[in-house]
Amino acid sequence: MITIADLHCAYGDKPVLNIPAYEMAPGVHGIVGLNGAGKTTLLNALYGFGRNATAKVQWKGADVGHWNTAFQEAESYFHPGITGGEFLQLFMRGGSTTHLPGLNELLELPLDDLITTYSTGMRRKLAILGVLHLDREVLLLDEPMNGLDLASVRVVEAIVRKLAEQGRTILITSHVLGPLITLCDRIHLLQHGRFTRVFERGATDGMEEALFAELDKRTSAAMERWQ
Repeated sequence: MITIADLHCAYGDKPVLNIPAYEMAPGVHGIVGLNGAGKTTLLNALYGFGRNATAKVQWKGADVGHWNTAFQEAESYFHPGITGGEFLQLFMRGGSTTHLPGLNELLELPLDDLITTYSTGMRRKLAILGVLHLDREVLLLDEPMNGLDLASVRVVEAIVRKLAEQGRTILITSHVLGPLITLCDRIHLLQHGRFTRVFERGATDGMEEALFAELDKRTSAAMERWQ
């Protein structure tokens, strides 16, 4: 169980997140919201990267940190001049690691090649593979499907499901609802810096309407002025 208490974040005078208390059980959780809703800021704050954020975040009663949590950022940095395999070696220095049989065989990465030769999708898969290497109980995945082809999305979904079966907690942000609807146990709607609704697996009717209601109003008003 992830417990969040007194999570607040602001940029200058502009509040971004305001979550007094929240809980997430083991399983797969989707975080959805329009651009600017605070999805990436939320994951940064949960991991302790939020310079403008304050929060108390715990997993099974222990503070969340690099020892029990792995974070795949939306924009991963890869040092020039190293291979995919050398990149993964860096993760092996981060404590407990896992060697899931056949994992890279599924992701089909040429680990002996320089990362500079990788496509956008290959770099995304390498970032995901690095996070999985750390073998943490909590995974924070920021837009993990972005840049992946359909086959790779399906493989990543299968990996995430397997991890959830092992009792891990996975938080996934995405601007595409389709994969989250089929993958997640719960989808949390983030609006104006707080969670406003939770949709359970198989009960996502009305989610798109709730997500886009405010945008649709603004669009409709703009279209009327345009006419």
